[in-house]
Amino acid sequence: MEFPRDSFLSLIKDSPDEYKKATTEYADRLLSKGLPVIFSLKHLGVLLNVEYRDMCMLVHFPDGYYAYFLIKKKKGGYRRIVVPYDNLKHIQRWILHNILSKIPVHKQCVGFMKGKNTLDNAKAHVGKKYIRKFDFKNFFESINARQVYYVFRNVGYSPSVSRCLASLCTLKIEDNKYDYLPPYKKIWFKDLHDTTIAVLPQGAPTSPALANIICNNLDKRFFSYAFKKNLTYTRYADDVTFSCDDPSLLPNVSFVKKVVESEGLSLNEKKTGTYGQDSRQMVTGILIDGEKAHVPQKFKREIYRHLHFCKKYGTHEHFRHIAPDKSNPRAWIYGKIHYVNAIEPEEAKKMFALADELDWGIL
Repeated sequence: MEFPRDSFLSLIKDSPDEYKKATTEYADRLLSKGLPVIFSLKHLGVLLNVEYRDMCMLVHFPDGYYAYFLIKKKKGGYRRIVVPYDNLKHIQRWILHNILSKIPVHKQCVGFMKGKNTLDNAKAHVGKKYIRKFDFKNFFESINARQVYYVFRNVGYSPSVSRCLASLCTLKIEDNKYDYLPPYKKIWFKDLHDTTIAVLPQGAPTSPALANIICNNLDKRFFSYAFKKNLTYTRYADDVTFSCDDPSLLPNVSFVKKVVESEGLSLNEKKTGTYGQDSRQMVTGILIDGEKAHVPQKFKREIYRHLHFCKKYGTHEHFRHIAPDKSNPRAWIYGKIHYVNAIEPEEAKKMFALADELDWGIL
């Protein structure tokens, strides 16, 4: 919904001059950046076609509008996920599309960016003799509501509107909600309850964009270092990669840790690694130890293995036996082939040909 500036000026024409000046300057500042004008929570509700009473509940009790669940990791343990209910998700997507997508981020930020993917991140480092990778610990949940508040404040929103927007994008599980979680979930979600300030929830559509915006200064600092040392630097979400031909130029752990912690994040030192041409150089799941990026052989062998047994035993029987939890095996296998196609199209052609020959029935 575009802001009806002329109608607004007509509506406030009899207001005090100081009020007219403040409100028009506020609106014009936002409009100049292509951002929606929001005067209050009630006004935001009008833009979203959400009742004011419902907006108040969403802002003051956001933890009641998330589903909390756990996903098993391949290597053991669980990954916790919080997913907003549709009403909150609709609001977060509106914030993402109308506000966050219009705030610039650093050019070396590759993750969750329109038109960019893991291949773009990996290709930047192809041909380099050495890469050094770093990883952040609890990336999204290291970013709190105060930092999110300043994202909206810095682009021109009022303190009250910024607080509301930040609350709609962050999460802290309050006592009333936490007490009703099953005991096994309480263990995994305890720190989201114990935190003193709300944080970015992994699963909200706004979290990746907010994290990228908040990491802009970190990206500037690392890129400046890389430029001075003639290194290549990229960041894909919580994966940071430096590459060059002289390993002595690569940043050490203490330097990176100091920068990361000064930006309010934590370094996962267990995932720090340096890889030369005599080792598997992998960036965001893609091998770069050659003239061009390619998919790991293990990943490709898995696809061919499934296609072989689908042909031998039939698609239904094969997936019923080895992966009964997959609701749509056909989409799953074709999704993997499409991933290969983005990196190695010639290899993917062979896979598509084999998959197209199979009788998928009603799978």
